[in-house]
Amino acid sequence: MVDYGFRLPSAIDNRPLRFSEFEQRIGQVIYTSATPSLYERNASDPKQHDGKGQIVEQIIRPTGLVDPKITILPARGQVEDLIPRIEERVAKKERVLVTTLTKRMAEDLSSYLEEKKIKVNYLHSDVKTMDRIKILTDLRKGKIEVLVGVNLLRRRPRPSGSFAGGDSRRG
Repeated sequence: MVDYGFRLPSAIDNRPLRFSEFEQRIGQVIYTSATPSLYERNASDPKQHDGKGQIVEQIIRPTGLVDPKITILPARGQVEDLIPRIEERVAKKERVLVTTLTKRMAEDLSSYLEEKKIKVNYLHSDVKTMDRIKILTDLRKGKIEVLVGVNLLRRRPRPSGSFAGGDSRRG
């Protein structure tokens, strides 16, 4: 059968192909890996393959979601920096999520933003379930433009907003 092309030469000794035998039989190959090894990198390097190889970085997640842009700024002056960012989003009819480290910080920041004439509310574990639903509904409807709270991005249902600002300090 091997002599007539019905079986591969490896069938003579009843074994799988050796890697070198496999490599001889494949044509074009696409290697996909989150952590490509040296072999995949070399096999895809255009300098080693007459310009035919190509290495492409996947920027979009397999889910189709693009990672949000993250900007890290100093903690000093963060509230003063936050207000123009909120106003920019509100002008576009978008919502803003602001995370804090403590419930007290959420309440205080919410009060401060209210003084600045921003439609804001806070959300944390002391807020009763029915009140939470009303707050999230008000956010979606636009009655609230900013939602301040602890662990907002881990909540279910997750509030929706186009900008998330927060304090990541520990202490």
